[in-house]
Amino acid sequence: MSDADLFRQYAKEAMCGSAEATTENEKQGLLDLACTWVQAALASERVWGSSFTSQPPEVKTTSR
Repeated sequence: MSDADLFRQYAKEAMCGSAEATTENEKQGLLDLACTWVQAALASERVWGSSFTSQPPEVKTTSR
């Protein structure tokens, strides 16, 4: 599972929680949290895209 997928799962959980909120402040807080997780998912995709690798490529240096 990618980070973006995980962030979307967190957003979904926050949205479901907002439906069960007992106060307007609690509901708004969970909706705001869901929006933050969605933004994190989108940012993660922009940064890493489909070419994400777990390790950076090896950099070769030349000696002088």
